[in-house]
Parts: sequence; structure tokens; C-alpha cells
Amino acid sequence: MSLLHAILFKVLMKNRIFYDPKNKKDYEAARRGEIASAAYERLPKGVTLRSKALGGVPAEWVEKDGNPTDRIVLYIHGGGFVTGCSEARRGFTGHVAGKLGFNLVSIDYRLAPEHPFPAGPDDCLAAYRALLDYFPSEKIVLLGESAGGNLVLSLLVQIRKNALPFPAASFAIAPTVQYDRELPSYRDNLPTDCIVTNLTDEVCDVYLRSRNDTVLKDPVAAPYYGDYHGCTPVVLWASTSEVLCDDSVLMFEKFKAQGVATKLYLRRGMMHTWLIIPALSESKKDLKILGEDIRRAFDGKLETAEEPIRLN
Repeated sequence: MSLLHAILFKVLMKNRIFYDPKNKKDYEAARRGEIASAAYERLPKGVTLRSKALGGVPAEWVEKDGNPTDRIVLYIHGGGFVTGCSEARRGFTGHVAGKLGFNLVSIDYRLAPEHPFPAGPDDCLAAYRALLDYFPSEKIVLLGESAGGNLVLSLLVQIRKNALPFPAASFAIAPTVQYDRELPSYRDNLPTDCIVTNLTDEVCDVYLRSRNDTVLKDPVAAPYYGDYHGCTPVVLWASTSEVLCDDSVLMFEKFKAQGVATKLYLRRGMMHTWLIIPALSESKKDLKILGEDIRRAFDGKLETAEEPIRLN
């Protein structure tokens, strides 16, 4: 673990928050704080931003001269379905455009509690439909982390249901995929996760607003219950030290069982969604791997693996 990661981990662990239904969070304040904390981020040289909605969904296009213009990464941010936005993720999206060499569009789907399920998935589907007017499906890659990883996978379910063409590939970093079971990593990794705590409780109360089994097993809400037969490749990333590690392992096994080309990268000792912090030395290394996989996906040459790939 790098020194910067160790320092950040310690600070976040000291300030991590457990969801308490009797003491509701101020989500608007959390969103403002997230934007403020990202204000120091600087875009790589040559990267530009422009706003242009997709299917009525606010979207930020992150581009750089010299990047291929015949392809695009559709990015869906995380934040537990209650926080996150394009502005707060520019450090990551700017890196994808400026350092990895892929133009990207980041969508600002509606957030809970103001807009509970299925507002977010509906927005993702609307944005993808609209993006197909600009790019053929084989020149689109989906990318998301945490709740955004959930929305990437749920979008694949909706794409199949609506008989739309699948993207070239999809990348989900530490997605949350189910809410009706307590997986071992939820308990065992709680002492080593500086970000995720009792997420299931908050998701059920604030985003899904239900603990009904029908809702909890709706594949658009819980992608683990989706049908992915015929889907294009899906690449997963997770830390073996995070609460949501088992979610990625479950999905990896499900994809293999349904005949979907897939790959799972596991790194030990890292915080949840470390890849979206390019300043970390571990992230720099792993983002190069991510970039190569995206490039191979666009070229139709993405390799898959039968066993998880352990990076350390």
C-alpha cells in the first residue's frame, strides 16, 4: 500500500459513516461537500468539457484533441445512488480522456432520495438510447463504479429486455449487485473498508424504498438476478479488502455460467473504487490495465479469464 493510500485510508476510516435510519443524512450537503473536495482537481492538458444532454439526461462530454472520435466511453458515476456527479468525478474522467486516450460522456442521472428507483436506471437507458444515434454500439463502452457499476450492469439487463444492441464491452468497478443476502465480505471486510459500511440498509430505505422480495430481486435494481445471455464482455474490478468484494465474485461466476465473456481483477488492501483516484500509485498502474482492456474491447480483441486475476 502506497503512503498516499495509507494516509487517505486513515482519514476516511476515521470519518466513515454508518447509515442510521433514525438520523437521516443531509444528502444535499454531502453532494456540495463532494464537489468542494474535488475542486482542486485539474484536467490534463488539452482536455475540454462541454455540456450536451443525452435523451433528456444532463451529460458532460470530456474530450481531447487527437483522441479517436469514432468511439466513446459512457461513464456512470457512483455514490450510493444518493451522491456523485460529473463535476465531482472530473479527476477520473479527465484522466480517461487525457491519459488513457478515450473521449468520454458522463451522465448525471437522477439521485435518491428525491428520485428513488427506478429513476436512475431509467435515465441510464434513455442516455444509452440517445448515444446510439451518435455511435454504433460496437464503438460504445460502458464504465461505472460502485452504484455506477450497478447501473452499468442493470443497463445491460435493460438493453437485452428492449432488444437494443449491446455495447462493445462493459466495465464495472466494485459494483453493488444484490440486497437480499449478507455476503461474507459484508461482515469480514467491514474492519478494512474505509468507505462502505451498512450500504444495504441505506439502499433499501432511501433508493429502493422497499424490502419486498419482488423489489429486491428485480434485476434492474439487483443485477445479480439479471439474464445476460448473449451479452458482450464484462470486466469487473474489486479489492479483496472491501465490503463489496463478494458482489464482484458473484457476478463473475454468474457471467461464466451464462456464457458471457468476463474477467475479474482483484487487488488486495485497496479502498473501495480506488481506480477513480488517479493520484494513487496503485491506481496509475491499474488504470493502464483498464485502458488497455478498453482499447482491446473497441478492437474486438478483449481477452477473458476463467479465474480471477490477482494483481498482488
